[in-house]
This record gives sequence, C-alpha cells and structure tokens, in this order.
Amino acid sequence: MITGTPGFVGERLTQSRIAMGLTLSALAELLSVSRQAVSQYEKGVDSPRDEVFRKIYTLFKHEPHFFLRSVDPTLLPPVLFFRSMATATKGARAKAEVRKLWIRELVNYLTDYLNFPEVNFPNVEEYPADPNCIAMEEVEVAAAGLRKAWNLGSGPIPNLVRIMEQNGAIVVRHPLDADTLDALSGWTYPEHVPYVLLNSDKDCSVRSRLDLAHELGHLILHRKINSTVLRRRELFNLVESQAFRFGASFLLPQEPFLEDLYSVSLDALKVLKQKWKVSIAMMIERLKHLAVIDAEQHRRLRINYLARHWGKQEPFDDEIPIEQPLLIPSALRMLVDQRIQSVEQISINSGFAEHWLKTLINAPTELFTPPPVSLKVLPFRKMG
Repeated sequence: MITGTPGFVGERLTQSRIAMGLTLSALAELLSVSRQAVSQYEKGVDSPRDEVFRKIYTLFKHEPHFFLRSVDPTLLPPVLFFRSMATATKGARAKAEVRKLWIRELVNYLTDYLNFPEVNFPNVEEYPADPNCIAMEEVEVAAAGLRKAWNLGSGPIPNLVRIMEQNGAIVVRHPLDADTLDALSGWTYPEHVPYVLLNSDKDCSVRSRLDLAHELGHLILHRKINSTVLRRRELFNLVESQAFRFGASFLLPQEPFLEDLYSVSLDALKVLKQKWKVSIAMMIERLKHLAVIDAEQHRRLRINYLARHWGKQEPFDDEIPIEQPLLIPSALRMLVDQRIQSVEQISINSGFAEHWLKTLINAPTELFTPPPVSLKVLPFRKMG
C-alpha cells in the first residue's frame, strides 16, 4: 500500500536525482532515509511522507507540484549526439539528457501560446542510416546545399545561432556541469524539432560556433542513425568526423576561404579569424581537408601552433562575442510583457520553479524582472 504524498510521480524524482548527478545512496543520505526507500519512491511502490517530501523539493529547488506532474508518454527519447562523447562520463551524459528533456517540456508548454518559426531543414531524410554510405564529398555537398537553401551566400556567417533559430531549431546555452561535454543535439518526436544544447560553461565564441555547426552536421546527416551505431567505436568516430567536416565546410566554404588566404601560415590564419569567426586550429584542419597542405605541413603548423601556446586560448578569443540564443528567452518575456501569464503562472502551469526556468535556458536576470506598471498621464489640473 502506497503511503505518504498522494499523486507523487517517482519518475520526477529519478529525473531530479540524475539532473543533479546524485546516486541513490547519496540522495538517501541527504534525505536521511534508506537507499531502499528512495528506490521505492522512484519506482512508485511508495511515496515520501510530508517531512521527506519537503526535503526533496527544497533540495532540488523545485516547487512541490513538479513532483506531482506526470511525464508525457508520447515524448519519445531521441537519438542524442554528444560533442566529446568519447570522454564524457555516463553520468554527465545522463544529466544532460534529463535537462534537455526538461527544456523540451518547457518549449512544448510555450508553443501552446506562441507560434515558433517553422522547421526548415531540407533533405534530412535522404542520408542513409549507415554512416559508411556517406562519403566526405557528400558531406561537403550537403554543407553547400544547406547554405543555398538558407540563402546564406558564400561569405562568413555573422550569427549562426540566429540563423538556426530562424529556421526552426531550438538552441539553448545551458550549464552542462561537465568539462567533457561541449554540446548535444537530436531530433525530437513526435514534434519533429531539432534541438541543440551548447555548454554555457564554455566561454569561447569560435569554439562554440564550431560546436553548433558540428551539431548541425549531425542533424542534417545522421537523422536516421540509431543509438546502437554510436556504441561501436569505429562508427562513432566516423560519425564524429563527418559532423566535424560538415561544420568546417559550412563555416568555411572552400572557394571564398581560399581566395582570402594569402599565405599558408599561422599569421595569415590569425588575420582571417576575425573575418570568418572560426578558430585558427579549425582552419588548419580545413586546409588539410582541402589538400592545400600535406601531412608534413599540417604537422609543422600544429607544432608552431602549440609553441605559441594557442591550445587553450587563441588570439581574439576574448574579443569575438559569444552568440546568445534569443528564441526561448524572448518567448518567456513576451508572455510576461503582454500579461498573458506572469512568471508565477508559467512556473505553476509548466511545472518548473523560477530557479529552473532561469537555469534551463541560461536566462539573464532581467528576463524575470517585473515590467514597469503602466501609468496613464492625465492633463495637469490647476487648483483654484
């Protein structure tokens, strides 16, 4: 017989524990209950008594109603691509997956009130499920084709985040709390919407742009790939190299990039960095892709690159602004400004406390500042 909190949804506790990177034993200790008790809460065999329930929602910074909100069974888990997946721990990936699910739930709530841009990702169904059947030449063609479809021309892309948002992608900079994770992406079903989460802990614009272009490559090339493929090391490496090649080609189209290159040297690449907003390291790899340099020239450039101590920070890294997503923060702001819903109402109806509304989308503080009260100016009346 279930006792304690009526309507308690154990899956929400599992999500919260994973999102905070806690084991069953660690959570049990924090709640001053047994590991078995926590396991029963999560399985729905039992629910926490009032005192324990208060500890739960206080610890996880959720409102109590979050744990009474059912999980939509129609939201199928997508195949997720993790940038730096090879070194990321299982716990870090699981944490990121839960937080992505919560962002997805928040977005689905907002779409009940607002029309988001339609998804405009062409030809995503034409690439095979087997990455061995995708040649690098096709990857280059795919990148050029997407530029054409989105009317981007052949020059530098001023703001890749904005371009993707305009074409229906949900892009969020979110603290993934893991140095080994740069980004993750995937298509959601049944919504058929592409999502990209960028690690907001990474504070380098050019690297973030490559992360985003890399994930764009996954969304275009690898929509049919299933998760079993990614568990095979050789296929995972191939999928990653294809996504990197797509990102490099998308950000640095061959002809205009080479027309700008007046010398195959680090100093020349340094000059181009400010125009193209890509890292010098990525340009070196792009020159190798395009057979402009051979293996020995590539090796020498890399040695000189490291000798200048550019491995952690390149020139201009702190001068090129980081591109910030605007779609979701603007949607929340619009609901509040138009007095369609207050922040408190959004929290109650979506299930996410204000803390999580801010955290999930890495929102600026001013987003949740109440708008000024509108006052009507009356004509001055002179007292007689």
